[in-house]
Amino acid sequence: MKLFELGQITMTPSAISIIASFKVPIGELLDRHERGDYGEVSEVDWRENTLALLPESVERVMSVYNVGNQKLWVITDPDRKVTTLLTEADF
Repeated sequence: MKLFELGQITMTPSAISIIASFKVPIGELLDRHERGDYGEVSEVDWRENTLALLPESVERVMSVYNVGNQKLWVITDPDRKVTTLLTEADF
């Protein structure tokens, strides 16, 4: 069950590189993210994601997935208009 809207999907060049290198099924990752399978986030981030789903929330939703020896972040903005895939190199 989808918990929130993803909006427009954007990716940084480093995320595109990892996705291409490891042949990541992007649709599956996005499905996991919007169903509440946040991957390898901390307990604190998991709780923040849960609170971000409340109607009055103005917080982002964040997932972290291991891809090979890299991490891929999926972040949906608070207004749910944009979801961005990025890597540690982008921080």
